[in-house]
Amino acid sequence: MIPGNVILENSITVFYVRCNNEGDITYSNELFNTFASHISPTNVEHFITIQEDMELLKKSMGRAIDGSPFPFSFQCRLLHKNGAKRWSTWEVAYGNDTFHLVGIQLFDVVSISSHDYEMQKRVLENIAWIQSHKVRKPLANIIALSELMAKGNEYSAEKLEVLKMLKTSSQELDDVIREIVDLCSSIKNNT
Repeated sequence: MIPGNVILENSITVFYVRCNNEGDITYSNELFNTFASHISPTNVEHFITIQEDMELLKKSMGRAIDGSPFPFSFQCRLLHKNGAKRWSTWEVAYGNDTFHLVGIQLFDVVSISSHDYEMQKRVLENIAWIQSHKVRKPLANIIALSELMAKGNEYSAEKLEVLKMLKTSSQELDDVIREIVDLCSSIKNNT
């Protein structure tokens, strides 16, 4: 049988932290160390930075001492490397003068979806801008040059036919670019 501490110490989904009565961290698993590497906490107050969340932790720690060996729960916001604060839920148990904190990070699916939406919107805006400005400008130059060349009298019928085909193909490409820009705009506005 595998002891529970082996699972907690090697978990890839659960934070595990042990601390003394003063909140000094005596052990934390690899997942927590990776998550909190930007702050390298030595005390629980280093990673629970919002005062009301800290009060919940202290209350849960007090209850854990009084109600040992049963764990008590609290939720708090943890500071991510990117500055965002994400919710997590924790269980606190107390035994042998040591607090055991087991936490799971909660994911806000709506925020993730909103983030994905914003990223897709920016991509569509970039595609529309590139098509409108970077692709259409040289294409407009090709159309104008082919029109100027077609006005000259020194070309054979065969060369005039080639110029006509160049102009037609350029205008067809211009129409496709306009369609792409319009499609990107309509998708961006409807999402």
